[in-house]
Amino acid sequence: MNSPCLLPTLLNLHQFVQAIRSQILSLANGPRWVSRSAWMCLDLAIVYVGLWAAAYLFYASAPGAAELATSPTALLITAAFAAALFGTGAYRHEPSQIQLPVLMRMGIAIVGAGLAASAILYLWDPGLLLPRGVVALHVLVVGAGILGSRALVRLAISRATPPPSPPAHVPSPLTLYDLVERPRPAINTNRLRNALTDRTVLVTGAGGAIGSELMQQLAALTPFQLVGVDMSEYNLYRLQHALNDASLSQNVDLRLADVRNTRSMQQLFQTVCPDIVIHTAAYKHVPMMEEQPVEAFQNNTKATMQLLELSEEYQAEQFLFVSTDKAVQPTSVLGATKRLAEWYVRASTSSVEHKIVRFGNVFGSRGSVVPRFERRLAQGRPIPVTHPDMERYFMSAEEACSLIMHTLLLDSHPVYLFRMGEPLRIIDLAQQLALRWYPHRDPQELIEQIGRRPGEKMTESLAMPHETTEATTHPSILGVRGTLPYSRAELDVHIQHLEAHGRRTDISPAHMRRLIIAAPSASLRSAP
Repeated sequence: MNSPCLLPTLLNLHQFVQAIRSQILSLANGPRWVSRSAWMCLDLAIVYVGLWAAAYLFYASAPGAAELATSPTALLITAAFAAALFGTGAYRHEPSQIQLPVLMRMGIAIVGAGLAASAILYLWDPGLLLPRGVVALHVLVVGAGILGSRALVRLAISRATPPPSPPAHVPSPLTLYDLVERPRPAINTNRLRNALTDRTVLVTGAGGAIGSELMQQLAALTPFQLVGVDMSEYNLYRLQHALNDASLSQNVDLRLADVRNTRSMQQLFQTVCPDIVIHTAAYKHVPMMEEQPVEAFQNNTKATMQLLELSEEYQAEQFLFVSTDKAVQPTSVLGATKRLAEWYVRASTSSVEHKIVRFGNVFGSRGSVVPRFERRLAQGRPIPVTHPDMERYFMSAEEACSLIMHTLLLDSHPVYLFRMGEPLRIIDLAQQLALRWYPHRDPQELIEQIGRRPGEKMTESLAMPHETTEATTHPSILGVRGTLPYSRAELDVHIQHLEAHGRRTDISPAHMRRLIIAAPSASLRSAP
């Protein structure tokens, strides 16, 4: 073919591709029910046509393929694939938001549907069972057609919708009180100042989001001595400058140390002899702890045990453990290690007054959802939201620390909760941020759904099913009562069991994760 004839052909082909692309975009951006219905029809067509194509390739005969495609077998196979795809949640996502985890689930469902359809046909009538070659070809064709169509549409949409350019101005930081209407909690600073005036207070995790705010609030109350411990040099450096800038560094002692290090903590207690220990140090990132369960156990559980035992040995007056709502019916390593620590603190029978405070996410803390979203928006990149229905309880660091300090004055309950109002949907938070950064854009264009990460729950609870909550003398603090399921001796056996497995070099993170999340009953049964 000469070039004069080739050029019109290429132009016609290009126009055809552009027309198809525009139709795909209009369909993808149309009403949700139209888009989802269209995808379901397209998938069923791919399944049905794929069966005919597989039969044609296998039998090398158009009549044989047509006979199979028009038989009841084809209807049953198509229904099996439709049910499998619907079960993966494939039609809950817009084409531009389909991520790798969803595609992987769809691929697994396609293979499973092929096997399930074959099993049903065999049980119904062994004579209807298709040759393995037809089944394999059908699964291959359907997988390529369905997954390939999703990938092509996502590519077309991403090219047609370029990412937003960085904003012309940086908005003021979003605060928790921009989203919720609740009064800031008040505390009795005079009572606290009198209670701390001759006390030495030790705060672990002093450079973290909670620890640094707590150190500044405590320093303003001028206790006899305030000691802050953190394993991060940078965090302590930032805290030191914050205290100096606020003229709060008098009688403040900052120590660079790891709460997991037995020798360092022993020396610290010998030197300082704290009257009050407030333990905030912890690993807190859920997906990362799923991959590092041994480290999470050592830092969140073992370090808490060690500090409580040192508080008992050196006769501290109070030990206050800062926990999390993720410890309630935990589905993650983070929550399970915190639950174990809670049980151990509550099982104490010493004269040390032990307390637990439990609250939700700290709004705007380093590494949390708000600064992560704002960094993405500042770069002109979409916000990753795990699920449209995921929600969390939030508190500001300021109000959380105020209430932590006030629990030092309470002795009515072993566990305290903070009133945090109703949980916030993460997608609502993302939309608020998107509107602040790009007020003239549709927020949905700036949000992509990536699917739930390992260990994450859709929503959190503040109390166990067997626990009851009661009012305290402070309107923003609830007391919690509930039966402790294990004694300290039983917990010691379980924790020794976990330690022994954690020392093994051949143990997988998945196996260690299962051991940590499981109730202690199994390890107690296997104990000698």
